[in-house]
Amino acid sequence: MLSNDSFIDLGTKFQTTCKPMSRIFILLTVPTALFALIILCYLGKLPLKVEIHSVILIGFIYFIYLFFTRHNAYYASCKFKTQQEGMFFSLKDYVDNNLLTIDNITKANGSVDDFLKDYTSNLRNNNFSSIASSIFPTLGILGTFISIALSMPDFSSGTTDALEKEISLLLGGVGTAFYVSIYGIFLSIWWTFFEKIGMSRFEHDTYLIKEDTKTFFWTRIDIESIHIKSNLDNFSKMSEVFEKLTSSDMMDNINLLIEKRVGLLDDILKKEVLLSSKIDDNIDNNEKLSIMLRDMTLNMSTTIKSFEHQKDAYVLSAQLLNNSIEKLNNHLDNLSSDNLKAIYTNIIKSIETMKSDMEKIEWKFKQGIDEYDAKFTDKLQNSLESIDQQTVKIIEDLTEFKELSK
Repeated sequence: MLSNDSFIDLGTKFQTTCKPMSRIFILLTVPTALFALIILCYLGKLPLKVEIHSVILIGFIYFIYLFFTRHNAYYASCKFKTQQEGMFFSLKDYVDNNLLTIDNITKANGSVDDFLKDYTSNLRNNNFSSIASSIFPTLGILGTFISIALSMPDFSSGTTDALEKEISLLLGGVGTAFYVSIYGIFLSIWWTFFEKIGMSRFEHDTYLIKEDTKTFFWTRIDIESIHIKSNLDNFSKMSEVFEKLTSSDMMDNINLLIEKRVGLLDDILKKEVLLSSKIDDNIDNNEKLSIMLRDMTLNMSTTIKSFEHQKDAYVLSAQLLNNSIEKLNNHLDNLSSDNLKAIYTNIIKSIETMKSDMEKIEWKFKQGIDEYDAKFTDKLQNSLESIDQQTVKIIEDLTEFKELSK
């Protein structure tokens, strides 16, 4: 940061005694003196002959020179030195407003050249100063041609003496016309000479300012050096980390961890193989169970059909019995007591025989139902127990696989 003490030190180094008005006076001395001589020659105070049109054209070029004088570098360099105090205040504000901290170092993120370019942009008009050295001789040549055109006679005389007189007037006018070109060329040389002197002084002053304030600004070399230093620090840290990684203890630990991971991976693969085999067994058992259920369903349907056939036979027997009873009732009216007793006895026997047959059929039916229920219940219970056992095994295997995966 540019402190007030630094500002005072810089200000004392650039103290100057030059005055801008004295520079203007120096720039105007010789051109003004030459213009005064031209006027004296026109008034006849000096032996040189100068026409009025040449005086007017030289005076016009002199007036243009007066306009361009304050844009000369000789005057602008002095004006710049007289504004050193304000310039350093502006420089201090420029530094304070562009501070940047890199690696605990604070400097201005800018350039002295950019600051000086902006600050000196109002000292003079660079466009005018760039064309001044060429506009003066151009105006001189233009003035010469104008003078020749004004002094040119019409050559209308018919006598030789008159013609010679007109030629002598032309040559005299041409001679005075060249004074305008000479004056313009001299002003160009005079302007260029002091322009170069002013530029050299300005460059010298700006060089001193840049040298004395370069510690307050970041330069490309400073940034590159900090970048290289940070890279070296990072490289040293990486070297330390690499040394730790390549140490024997670290390598042993890494190898041990790799071996443990490989062992765990083998265990996981074995568990996966075992689990897959158990899953295959469960799939086979489920297939067998489905086959058993299908067979049991077929047997049950067959038994039900047989029961339906027996039921149809029982219904048929009952219908026949009813028919026999009806026939018996029809014949009772025609029978005697003895025949009735005999028939009654036979009927009783037939009924008892039928009753015993019905009891046998009922007993066989109940026995078949009980046996079927017992077989079906046992098979179904065995199948459900097998399914429960296989399900428990699958859950346990999945739990172990989950724990191993963690």
